[in-house]
This record gives sequence, C-alpha cells and structure tokens, in this order.
Amino acid sequence: MSSFKTTFLIALTLSMTACGFRPLYVPSSENAGIQGVYAFDELQRVAISNIPDRKGQYLRNALVRLLHPNGRRGEALYILNIFLTEGTSSLAVQRSAEATRANLTVTGSFSLKSLVAGDQLHSDVVTSTSGYNIFQSEFQTLMAEKGARERALDDLAQQIRIRLAFHLTNSHSKVLRQ
Repeated sequence: MSSFKTTFLIALTLSMTACGFRPLYVPSSENAGIQGVYAFDELQRVAISNIPDRKGQYLRNALVRLLHPNGRRGEALYILNIFLTEGTSSLAVQRSAEATRANLTVTGSFSLKSLVAGDQLHSDVVTSTSGYNIFQSEFQTLMAEKGARERALDDLAQQIRIRLAFHLTNSHSKVLRQ
C-alpha cells in the first residue's frame, strides 16, 4: 500500500509541474541560465511607509517581520503605502436586541511605487474579517475586539506579502525575457 502512495505522490508532483504551477519563492525554470529572481530578495528592497493610528503601527510591524525577517538589506527600490479602514457589524442578536457576536472587517488599500522612476507599479485592496464575542463586561469585549483586530491585521499582512511577492517576481521575469 505504501508503494501505491509513493507512486501517487510522484505522479501528482509531476502533473503539477506540467500544468504551469510554479512556487512563488523560487525562480522560474525558464530563467535557469539567468540568475533567478527570488521573492525574498525583492521584498528586501521594499520600504514600508508609516501607517497612521495604532492599527497602522501594528500592521506595519507585522509587514516588517514578514518582508524583512533579517532586517532590510541594501538600498530600497520601492515604497509601500497603505491606507486602512475598519468596520464592525453585529451578529447573533438576542431577543432583547443585544448583540452577542460581532464581525470586525479591516480593509487595506496599498500601492507600490518605484523610488527610482517615481511611478506606481502596483495597487490593490485586501480585506479580512474576524469575529469576536460581545460580553457583559466592557473590558472583556474590548479585549476580544483587540484580538479580532490583531488577527485581521496579521491576515492583511500575509495577503499583502503574497501579492507583492507575486507582482515583483512576475514583473522581473517579464523584464528578463525581453
């Protein structure tokens, strides 16, 4: 039975390479003769502008940890600007018209600009929703809302990193092919 599983995994892996699947953080095989463009190298060149408010500071710190895990190296070639909005919607309303659950939705509009040319290279919008309980105690509710906000901001940071990595590696592979 284990040889069947091994054969199946090998066949699955080979079929994925044939369908055009390419790992995001590895250079493409078509550029094998040319030094590959790694997403980690390109993300090191992104400077992150300040984002207003406490939630902006939290998101910026999360992005710094994701984009520059060992500190930013070299000269920045890009600047990342982010604008955040937040909204809350009540769910699970009791007969007494009191909400017992809420969803916190955080939306981030971001743009990546070239510091060399000054033009905008990419812009996008990411959204994350996180739920929390509404308690009798105001302090408990505030702490639950804070936790939901941090989960949503961590998710936004991951989404932004993935979209930047995809854009930066694809734009460089197009330049290399020309």
